[in-house]
Amino acid sequence: MENKTPLTKKAVETRQRLLMATIEQVAKQGYHNITVDEIAKACGMSTGSAYRYFKNKKEMLLAAIEYCYTNIQMFSGTEDKRLAEFDTLEAMLEYVLQQFYQLHKKYYAIHEELESLRHIDADIRELYEKIQWNAVDALLPKCSAQLGALPNLRERLYVAIGILENCAHMQMDDAMCKALDME
Repeated sequence: MENKTPLTKKAVETRQRLLMATIEQVAKQGYHNITVDEIAKACGMSTGSAYRYFKNKKEMLLAAIEYCYTNIQMFSGTEDKRLAEFDTLEAMLEYVLQQFYQLHKKYYAIHEELESLRHIDADIRELYEKIQWNAVDALLPKCSAQLGALPNLRERLYVAIGILENCAHMQMDDAMCKALDME
């Protein structure tokens, strides 16, 4: 069966519901513990209908990751146009770190599952790398003119994203350790 890009508004909305259900089910149960049938059921649709949009569960997950990245500003409640407001790389990174942390906190379960999958699945790892490079490409023109004049800005942003990701993980780990200590 050939999967086609949805053309009608209803088909686009159905596909988006499947993508969000994929993320929700992976977050709740883990990727290896769910089926296309469970994802479809979570959307109130038949398994056959889900297969009209995706070939398999992995294709659903990869499309869901891309959908979330493409709509990251909606999910994070932030606007990247704010990046042009910062005159120093440090001030911009401080702002972005807070956004990373809030996003990690809000979507902790799915993020942890995807991080694990990224280390064992080449397709997910490749998609993560593509997303990271696309993020840098999208950030470059949004930086202030002052930041744009820095040498090797592309490389600095790429490294900064990795550092921010690790910092957000450390903040989450610290918060979890404190929560466990309180019990």
